Amino acid sequence: MEYPNLRHIRLFCACLRTGSLTQAADIVGVTQPAASQAISRLEDLFGTRLLERGPGLAMATAAGRVVQARSLRALELIRTGCLRLQSNPAARGSGAEARLTISHLRALQAFAQAGGFPGAARILDQSGAAVQRTARNAEAVLGTSLFEADGRATRLTGAGRAAARWAGLSLKELGNAMEEVQELRGKFDGLVSIGALPMARTTVVPDAIAWLASSYPLARFEILEGSYEQLLSDLEMGHIDFLIGALRNRISPTLVQEPLFDFRLAVVSGVGHPLSGKANVSPADLAAYPWIVARKGTPNRSTFDALAAKFPEGYRKQGTVETGSLTTLRGLLMQSDRLALLSRHQLRHELKAGFLTLLNYEIPGKPLSIGITTRRNWQPTALQAEYLAAVRRVVTSEEAANAAEGGRLPPLKAAE
Repeated sequence: MEYPNLRHIRLFCACLRTGSLTQAADIVGVTQPAASQAISRLEDLFGTRLLERGPGLAMATAAGRVVQARSLRALELIRTGCLRLQSNPAARGSGAEARLTISHLRALQAFAQAGGFPGAARILDQSGAAVQRTARNAEAVLGTSLFEADGRATRLTGAGRAAARWAGLSLKELGNAMEEVQELRGKFDGLVSIGALPMARTTVVPDAIAWLASSYPLARFEILEGSYEQLLSDLEMGHIDFLIGALRNRISPTLVQEPLFDFRLAVVSGVGHPLSGKANVSPADLAAYPWIVARKGTPNRSTFDALAAKFPEGYRKQGTVETGSLTTLRGLLMQSDRLALLSRHQLRHELKAGFLTLLNYEIPGKPLSIGITTRRNWQPTALQAEYLAAVRRVVTSEEAANAAEGGRLPPLKAAE
């Protein structure tokens, strides 16, 4: 994506704040002709007029108001980020806010996303030396250490992680400004970037895409998978728009969770498993077979650990397979007598096709919650908001369909 020049954005916002391009030019420190040329370049980038200018007066067009709102959010992120760094005496009075460029922001964001300069260079399609030079220049502008050596590798300091976060979020605002201008013109071809956790990625996330794509065929979707911790970091850095999956009890104050529905995990096996036809499965029965378990720290793994604690003593401990891959898990269940804890959402297609089955055992404890995690004060584009509305419709539709079928599968329960 081609981002607007930050100086042009500052000039544009100053022009609307003062109502005068001449005054804005004085504030930013450019000549009147240079200011006029900067606005023209900005309008060329957005593909539409942003200002209506008359004698001594400048007002925003409808598209200009969209760009202004997003630009002010981006500039505020940069301003407050620089202000926090001013606790470092070397950074005070450096004028970092006005000296930072889009290239600085992109270098910091790419480094955080890739975890190093070589990966950042690939993301930005630049040489490693060029990216490192830009990032180090950002470090000099901000007046504080953003990088530190860790053996042969280079990593972000605490200040570097904070700077990469607001750099990424400010870029996200400017990118959303460009998408919203297109939406204003009736062109919904923007990108919805979704972080998908295992409990939601096989049904809720793809079903909502299918639902939305029928109305917005040009919409683009990006689904990122990974550990909860990695996706949460991606969310806070602005690499994804929101996260859908199992909710946690404790989250960062910078994030907000919206519950969609509650569910219980079920014990799943392959068809023909020795326990599949048993009326009352006991903990001793479950202990007699090997398990496929989720990674440590996940709600699924916590539920399994609580269940395993009830297995009777004296039974030979079975070897486990730990994986977050549903494809691997499905293959193992179908080819062995292993057991696993899963939700019916993860296995809707397999259960319907008769490849897998639910054992007659009720998992004790509280139900888990599936929901949406977003950044606090996040402002979605129309397309992003439509996708979340589609997610909610999918959940409502599935609840209704299951009720119509007599609740043959474990029912969804709306989250309170």
